[in-house]
This record gives sequence, structure tokens and C-alpha cells, in this order.
Amino acid sequence: MKAVHFGAGNIGRGFIGQILHQNGFELCFVDTDETLIQQLNKAGGYSIEIIDEDATTDFIDQVTALNSITETEKVLTAIEEADILTTSVGANNLVRIAPVIAQGLSKRFEQKRSLNILANENIINASDILKKEVYALLTEAEQTTFDQYAYFVNTAIDRQSLGKIVDGKAIAIVEPYYEWVINRQQFDPATPFELEKAVMIDEMQPYIERKLYIVNAAHAAVAYLGALQGYKTIQAALQDSKILRLVNQFLAENLEYFVKKYSFSREDLKQFIEKTLKRQGNQKLSDEIARVGGSPIRKLGPEDRLVAPVAKLTIEDLPHDAGVKIIAAGYHYRNSADPEAEKIKSLIAEEGLEATIKKISNLDGTLLEEVAAAYESQK
Repeated sequence: MKAVHFGAGNIGRGFIGQILHQNGFELCFVDTDETLIQQLNKAGGYSIEIIDEDATTDFIDQVTALNSITETEKVLTAIEEADILTTSVGANNLVRIAPVIAQGLSKRFEQKRSLNILANENIINASDILKKEVYALLTEAEQTTFDQYAYFVNTAIDRQSLGKIVDGKAIAIVEPYYEWVINRQQFDPATPFELEKAVMIDEMQPYIERKLYIVNAAHAAVAYLGALQGYKTIQAALQDSKILRLVNQFLAENLEYFVKKYSFSREDLKQFIEKTLKRQGNQKLSDEIARVGGSPIRKLGPEDRLVAPVAKLTIEDLPHDAGVKIIAAGYHYRNSADPEAEKIKSLIAEEGLEATIKKISNLDGTLLEEVAAAYESQK
């Protein structure tokens, strides 16, 4: 079996690629990093370091790589021949890969061969977003054909995956824990294989929200609170008892949403939160705040990890004080190398704080006033 995976970064190699390999797939990575592409092709695979007690390493073989810019025709052929197509390119880059995916699928569907397409990004319903970008490039007739053969399958992913360079080679460094949740209802019913080591479920929303409002929310919260205190890594920030206390309070608030909305076990969620913070605080990792806190406009969006749970708690008239403080910390985030952080800075200077919060987070009324007041108190 053959898998085409867009994005040869740490998640692509250290998580999705590894699981596909364990399921017996040959891997074809599609990327634009020519140095990494040459590395993968020369070695026919790549190494992963797993941060466990035994310092386990894993070599993933049967690997090739293509450049989506300079080898477009080969990419289209790979899509034609694939048994599954997956992505981990970052949510903002789905629009960039949509054209070549649309072309490849069009050629494939001429043969009346269906395909499962799984976008694995840290955003709710990433495959739906990819589908929207692909369909925007199609004629009405082409969309009808795609409706018959293209199965865009939503997923939720969870694994800390970093990287380092050793002797000029990129090495993915991952934690032992992972979770790949896949919507069984969106899978092609004629799929001739099952994905082992993935969780196939019928109702995605609770798991997607749990990942976004607890795991991703905790990561972003630590990043923005840590940046306020001058820390450089997530692990260093989580050693600060005040930051840890506030993040715990934030997640305890979010927990109540899941108990009320989905009848989750409160005790199970408490254990999940404890495990999440233990993983993120793993001192064997060194995760830069600049990476985790990057793209703050997206992360402060109304449907994303910080604002969405607080807004839902507000609607339910549930406590959300810690969430308000963490949203405010996000608006304090500054990084001259991050265009979105610079945009927030200029918007506040030009249009004012409340107008900026309203524009980015779509907040108004009392909640807007609470965030603005928390921002001022954090100066």
C-alpha cells in the first residue's frame, strides 16, 4: 500500500508517517524543503527518537520524497497511485496545497478510484477546511465527480513532536504518548484496510474539542503567560508555580464545559489534564515559546483554543476568570519575527485595544470588557 503525505515536518515524520509505516504503507512525502527531501531520498527513510526511559529510536524505511514545486507531475502521479492521502502542513498552509491536491485527485477520479483524504492539523475539522479549499478550485461538474470519490475525513491528533539536526540530518523527537482519532463515518466504506493504532470513532466533536480546549489550550496558555514573564521554553514556564496554578484553573474551568455538554466523567478529565500538563512539562523536551505561541491571531480567533471555551462557559454562566486572563496574555504576546504578533501590536496602537479584541476574537459586551480589564492589569 502507498501513502502520500503532505508535510515532512516533525509531525509528518514523527507521528503520522510512523503510524502509516506501522500499518504497512510505503511513504511518499511531499514538501518544499529541498534539503530534507534529498535527505529522505538518499537514506530511503529517516530516524525518530522517542523520549522514553529506554531512549528508543525507530527507523522508518520505504520512504521517498517529492518537491511539490519542482516535481509537480510526479506528485500528481503519486496521488493517482495512492491508497491514502494525509497532511500535516499547518492549518494556514492548507490553501497552498489545495491546487496540487485538486489536480491529482481530478486525474485519479478519471479512473473512478476513490480516496480517503485526512488533514491532520491543530484546528477543528481540518479536512472540511481542505475540502472547501479544493472545491473552490473546481467547476460544478468536477465537484459532482468529487462528491462520488473524494472522502475528506476529519481527525484529531495529539503528540508532542520536535526536531533537531544531527550531522546535518533532521531527526524527529517525539514523546511516547500519541492519539490519532479518526471519524469512521466519513471514511470510504469500501476502504480495503483498517488503520491500527488509530482510534476510529463515530462522533468526532467531543474529541476534537477536548484536544483543542484542553491540550492545545494548555500549550498556548503556558506560552503566552510564559512570554509575559520572559521565559523562553514551555518547560521553563511550567516550573513557575504561579503560571502552573493559573493554567490549572483555566483547564478546570474548561472541564466543566465538557461535563455539562457531553457528560464526560469529571474524574477522567482531571486525570487527562494532569497527564497533559505532565507531558508538556517534560524536562527532556525543550519546546520554544516562540514556536508554541506563534500565529497568535489564529489562536485568539473566536473558534480556536482560548476564546471558544471561554465564550461557551460565558453562555452557560459558568466561571471563566482564568480564561479571561489567558486571553489577555495572548494580546500581550510580542515577537518581532512573528507577523501575526506584529499585526496585533500595530492594531492595538492604531485602533485601540477593545476594537482589536473585537476584530480578532469577535468578543463584545461584558466578556470584551473583562478581557480588556485583564489586559490592562497585566501591563
